[in-house]
Amino acid sequence: MRKWIAPLLIVVSVMFTAAVYSQLPDRIATHFGVNGPDRWSGRSAAWLFPAIAFGIWALLTTIPRIDPHRANYAKFQSSYDTMVIASTLVTVLVQFAVLGSAIGWPVRVESVVPFAVGGLFIVIGELLPRSSPTWFFGIRTPWTLSNDIVWQRTHRLGGFLMIIAGLLLMSLAVLRSRTAVYTVIALTGVLVLSTVPYSYFVYRSVTAGKHSS
Repeated sequence: MRKWIAPLLIVVSVMFTAAVYSQLPDRIATHFGVNGPDRWSGRSAAWLFPAIAFGIWALLTTIPRIDPHRANYAKFQSSYDTMVIASTLVTVLVQFAVLGSAIGWPVRVESVVPFAVGGLFIVIGELLPRSSPTWFFGIRTPWTLSNDIVWQRTHRLGGFLMIIAGLLLMSLAVLRSRTAVYTVIALTGVLVLSTVPYSYFVYRSVTAGKHSS
């Protein structure tokens, strides 16, 4: 049943676009900065949202079938399905915000987007520690893919840091200062990328213990 939730969200995306299309102005805002919209496209760009949602769903559902470690997806299938749903949902929420704003809804897209993406980060962070080694999902470094213990420890830290990064991104919903926004984005990047050197040091520790024994 869970596998049908993402396709259903895509159908909702298509139906919403069709329902509001005639109400959309000739040009709609498609990019938002700290101070509001700063890039516009033709009304037909509204159909990009269902296309993006479908593309995300198609990619994420294809990956387990082509991954050399595809058998490992079965070990955390429920968590992976949740991630697929959450990723599709974020795209649909952004679509509702952008098109709703274009037809006059009182919504600040520049607040909705980081809030939704931050929520996705939190979902992924909660799911990461449950994952098993794969080539496409998770923190894939030479060291995590070489040792299951390194994978597990790195993903425990990575999950925690993703949750923190998600909370930081969600804070953008209330920030208006350009400096504050860039600071939060930079901190988010540092948190996420810090798992790479951590995986190396864990690998060194684990393998050193094996060699010494």
